[in-house]
Amino acid sequence: MSKTMSVGTKIIILIAFAVLFGAAMIAFSVRTKTGNVCDNWSSIDADKKYEQTFNVQPDGKLIIDADIGNISVTGGDVHEVSVQIYVEGSDEQIKKYNIKFDQDGNTVKIKGNYKRRHINLFQTDWLDVQFDIKIPNNFNLDIQTSGGNITVTNVNGNINGETSGGNIEILNVDGDIRMETSGGNVVVKQASGKLFLETSGGNIELKNIDGKLNASTSGGNIYASAISNMGIDLSTSGGNITVELPKTITADVRAETSGGDVSCDLEFSGKIKDGSMKGKIGGGGNMIRLETSGGDIVITPLE
Repeated sequence: MSKTMSVGTKIIILIAFAVLFGAAMIAFSVRTKTGNVCDNWSSIDADKKYEQTFNVQPDGKLIIDADIGNISVTGGDVHEVSVQIYVEGSDEQIKKYNIKFDQDGNTVKIKGNYKRRHINLFQTDWLDVQFDIKIPNNFNLDIQTSGGNITVTNVNGNINGETSGGNIEILNVDGDIRMETSGGNVVVKQASGKLFLETSGGNIELKNIDGKLNASTSGGNIYASAISNMGIDLSTSGGNITVELPKTITADVRAETSGGDVSCDLEFSGKIKDGSMKGKIGGGGNMIRLETSGGDIVITPLE
């Protein structure tokens, strides 16, 4: 009996030491980040503003690389890149967010970097960042953010962009566009040029498109109205596809759905059968390819 009690006592002692060690490690983690637990809870909301202006000529390039933040870029009749960045959050978080500006000739670079030292399970702070930037109308863009929305308006230039967790909105743009988001919707209105658009978890809405169009989504609907056909390729794994086209359009059409119907309200030659369409509109032209695994496909006249 005494031997059994001795083993049990040892087990209890070991468990107690383990609990104490774990508590000490947690306390050390919190203390390393904030100085002490009270400081973490006493952090107050604050804000910081960055402003910078760069003299440039048309046909330059703006590069933005942000860990966190919504990005809004607007073109205008100006000869400068005007930057305003608003950072809002706790004092502790604001101190860890750094902005770096750089200009090389007609190229302006902006980098937003958030210093992450280690994971803290007790972290309650937050950080909100907004980039508001004005550029010349004729300018090119390369935009990346790991956690925010991207909006571009009134720009004549090529646009490359990517966000890991936000929506994309492009308005009145003349130039090639290549945009991707891992978790948001895509809206493009009044755009010309080559368009490549991709989202892993949202809807795609395209209006007044005059250019070659390639768009895909893994989990949403696609609506597109095109005023010309320079080649259209739309695909979704889990939604409907609706395409509005002028009655005077010419096209070869290949459409297929695994979980719905295909319909075409424009005059065409060919056939629709068993969720697929193969035909020609207006005697044939550039290819229109439409594909969905879980919805309907509708081709209808543009009013």
